[in-house]
Amino acid sequence: MPDLSQRTLGKIIPMLNCLVPSRAETFPEIRNFWRTSLFEHGFPPWLIDFVLGKSSNWSVIVPELYQGRVMVGGGVIGEFICRQMLRNLTVLAYECQYRQLKNDLRLSLQLDGFEIDGKGLQGIGITSIEQEKSHLVSLLKSSKLGRQDIITKHISDAEDLFNQGRHHPAIGEARCAMQTVIDETVVVLEGKLGKKSGAGTKNRIEFLEEHGFLTSDEQSAYLSAWGFLSSGNHPGLSSEDEGRIGTIICLEFIQILLLKGQSLL
Repeated sequence: MPDLSQRTLGKIIPMLNCLVPSRAETFPEIRNFWRTSLFEHGFPPWLIDFVLGKSSNWSVIVPELYQGRVMVGGGVIGEFICRQMLRNLTVLAYECQYRQLKNDLRLSLQLDGFEIDGKGLQGIGITSIEQEKSHLVSLLKSSKLGRQDIITKHISDAEDLFNQGRHHPAIGEARCAMQTVIDETVVVLEGKLGKKSGAGTKNRIEFLEEHGFLTSDEQSAYLSAWGFLSSGNHPGLSSEDEGRIGTIICLEFIQILLLKGQSLL
């Protein structure tokens, strides 16, 4: 299962703070609120002691748990349990009554490969946009492709737009990233072969197949993916699903090109 990103965990900090009722004005009242609330939600005694020992300062607690190693009562709590506590705290934070904060968290979780409901966090398949993006950028840096800064910006902009709830513009940026990777792959192959491709993404995908970079099945897959990404609304899919799926399609197809390019370019 993917992990929660720092972007998402940063969003739960103000949400946890807003759970404290207005009637809890003094430090002892706030302390008693968190002791009771965490106990009611099934958190283990060590986590309750850890939170109270940090004066319920979530801007300190959350990053320390994210590091995956905390000291409690002379013992060490390891990464696996720390990450599980962060997931549980995210579910607790979702009880915040501020609608915009909840929506921002929900969208950020989708980028991490999660959705949230009354049962807690549920994985959306096995793909995290955050993890895929990180792996892709690493592959891009080691590739022979040009315009890497432009490709990286399109990918980052797609993630940011999706996180803002602007799903169709997010697909547009992801598609631009994919198109640029196709273009730059063709440029490298043209230089290697001394041949020129026709203009347009369709012609360039066919050029990659014609000269052995893509198989015929892979060419069909790329053309189909490009058609999906370039069309308008897809009946039966929400704009959120379109944005998430479209972004993932772009990231996966870009990675295929980068991985093939390591040995074929």
